[in-house]
Amino acid sequence: GGTLGVAIIGSIYASLYTTRLAGTLPTGLPATVARAAHESVGAAFSAAAQLARGGHAALATAFHNAAGQAFLHGMRGGDWVAGLMAAAGAVMALALLPAHPAPTPHEVTATADATAVASAPTPAHS
Repeated sequence: GGTLGVAIIGSIYASLYTTRLAGTLPTGLPATVARAAHESVGAAFSAAAQLARGGHAALATAFHNAAGQAFLHGMRGGDWVAGLMAAAGAVMALALLPAHPAPTPHEVTATADATAVASAPTPAHS
C-alpha cells in the first residue's frame, strides 16, 4: 500500500510541476536549460546558477523563481492528495474495524464460567 501511495503522490507532483513549469518558464531560455528544468527542480536550480554565472542574472532569477513556484505547486497538490488519502483511511478504519476484537472460544467459555460462579447462590453459614 505504501509503495502505491508514493507512486500516486509522485505522479501527481510530477504532473503538476511540469504543467506549471511549462507555463511559467521565461522566454529566451536555451533549450538545454529548459530540458534540465523538466528533469528536476534541483537541476533547474543548478542551471539557473550557471545562467547567473554566465552573466544572465535577470534570466537566471526568473528561471529560478519559475522552477521554485512550480515545485511548490506540485508539492502542495501531492500533500493534499496524501492528506485526503490518510483521512479516507482513518474514516474507513473507524467505520469498518470493530471496536473490540471478537472473543476467542476460550475467552467465551472462561467468561461464561466466571458468570456462573458469580451468580451462584452462596451457602449460608451458621
